[in-house]
Amino acid sequence: MLFQKEKGYDEFLAEQIKQAREDIQAGKVLTLAESKARTQALLERKARELEQTQQGTIYA
Repeated sequence: MLFQKEKGYDEFLAEQIKQAREDIQAGKVLTLAESKARTQALLERKARELEQTQQGTIYA
């Protein structure tokens, strides 16, 4: 099976790589551990919000 690239894909990809490299140079990156910690904190916060919403709905 052959895949065809869309016109402009190579330029798009080159721009994405350039931007990623600039972000790395500027320190705009997270380690895997930092990303996991942020995700875990977000999930815990959302779980608390959902629980509070459900409790409010039950007793309303």
